[in-house]
Amino acid sequence: VAAVTVDEDGKIVSCKIDVAQNKVPVNADGSFDTSLTFKSKQELGTDYGMTPASDIGKEWYEQADAFAAYVVGKTAAEVEAIGVTGKHNAPDVADLAASCTMNVVDIKAAIAEACNNAQDLGATAEDTLGLGLSTGMSSSKLPTADEAGLVQTDTTYAAVTYDKDGKVTSTLLNCTQAKFDVTAEGTVTPKSETIVPKMEQGDDYGMRAASPIQKEWNEQANAFAAYLTGKTAAEVSAIGVTGEHSAPDVADLAASCTMNVVGFIDAVGRAMA
Repeated sequence: VAAVTVDEDGKIVSCKIDVAQNKVPVNADGSFDTSLTFKSKQELGTDYGMTPASDIGKEWYEQADAFAAYVVGKTAAEVEAIGVTGKHNAPDVADLAASCTMNVVDIKAAIAEACNNAQDLGATAEDTLGLGLSTGMSSSKLPTADEAGLVQTDTTYAAVTYDKDGKVTSTLLNCTQAKFDVTAEGTVTPKSETIVPKMEQGDDYGMRAASPIQKEWNEQANAFAAYLTGKTAAEVSAIGVTGEHSAPDVADLAASCTMNVVGFIDAVGRAMA
């Protein structure tokens, strides 16, 4: 995942890069730990363990940050045009030889997509950009003799800009769901070979019919994101939730967002930490 701010010419002002790599061990009887928690690669830091395998002795987050710094000032097209080399598809850039030699193919694509998706939501060049990831497994279920189980990791993404006073100036939210059927014999099968983020699914996600306010997921996420503008990290974390769906306990959102926002609040907090 990549988050960017861009100027009026489409050139990157700031960039953040991260990866959600959520590994769920499944036992021979199909059981797994439904209470697992996950850290992104940025959050893992040196615990990710790339340094010993790196020919330049750099950890994943160090190399990602170096590449993020390198693309500042570039457009989406210029990022896409960065060549790669070697068996690891490292950037074919002399200036990065000492700081980034890992695979950047997917990172380039994410940055270019972020540039092309950029919206004017009130951020300025002086604001700080943050990126936060929050992953849960609450929708998972263990298999039984009669019914297959489900391994499901839901990762919520928050790209946040905030000013010198620590107040949110803009927010973009998204979510991916990775789903795998699992049998009591330990057979694991992906439900889909492709994961499409909820924001990109739009009406195809299908929340509107089940929503008491007849709003789709992307509409509710955007409403909640807009509500955060002007708030500090502490004020965001203090937003209460209510009901079986953990909807925001906020009168101003009663007509626009009644879905679970726990992951949003957590991801925004991580983005501003």
